[in-house]
Amino acid sequence: MLNRLFGNYLVEKKCITQEQLEHLLPVPHDLVAEIETIAVVRKVLTPAQVQAILSQKGSQTIRFGEAAVEEGFISDDRLDQLVSFQTNAFMKFMQLLINQHYIRMDQLNQVISSFETEKEYTDSQMNSLILDDIEEITKIFVPLKSKQLQELTVTLIQTIKRLIDKEVYLDKAYTANSLQLDSYAGQLVNGDMNFKLYISGSGDNLLGIANYFTGNNYSHLNEDALDNVGEFINCVNGLFATNLSYSDIVIDMLSPEYSMEGIYLNENKLFVIPIHANGFCFRAVYEIYSK
Repeated sequence: MLNRLFGNYLVEKKCITQEQLEHLLPVPHDLVAEIETIAVVRKVLTPAQVQAILSQKGSQTIRFGEAAVEEGFISDDRLDQLVSFQTNAFMKFMQLLINQHYIRMDQLNQVISSFETEKEYTDSQMNSLILDDIEEITKIFVPLKSKQLQELTVTLIQTIKRLIDKEVYLDKAYTANSLQLDSYAGQLVNGDMNFKLYISGSGDNLLGIANYFTGNNYSHLNEDALDNVGEFINCVNGLFATNLSYSDIVIDMLSPEYSMEGIYLNENKLFVIPIHANGFCFRAVYEIYSK
């Protein structure tokens, strides 16, 4: 998620273009971040210290991490910690930016710090984003008081990451007393919890789910595509129901419904979560029914 958020920030600041960002993401699976890059991002070493180690290392075949330990800059334990980040998605993205000469090593922390400040993330939140900790990330963007609804959100985002787009990202969620939906699919859930989960989007935005959940390739949104969105919602709620059952909370799901025509919601409490996936933008909406 952080790769898209940070990448969008770099586009805003004209450090890279939108086209360049699209070529960078998703990061190659086989890419490995360099220890020196990770050390700078994690603020274990300064760029000046990295350069000093590289100068001492010279043309020797010894690896950077081993050289940093030999020169006394880091311990063996700290090196092991840095190595564990070599496949971290954000570190790999930082490595790509350096490899493509979009950002210099000595610019990394300044740009990351500016991003953190302007987007008003705390150090703890930034760490959760770097670690891609979905449970903590959902608390940043979807600060719900209900533990069960928070779990539903985690299930939703994890399912999108696994089946739809691993680079999915969110905007801040909000509550509403009324809301006009665009084309949508939805499913009613009742039992120990009573709510309806909608996913709604304007124009063809729901193709961001429909075309990736089943592997179809609809050129325009139609009822078949919406049916796929409904099946995706059914998948999310099914996983959520299974998780709840471990806590002896029982819910039942009705068949998904969908419509090309939006509906107006104004009778129950609403939580709205803007979601971006595969270049599309849509909304997940929780309609909470009073007991």
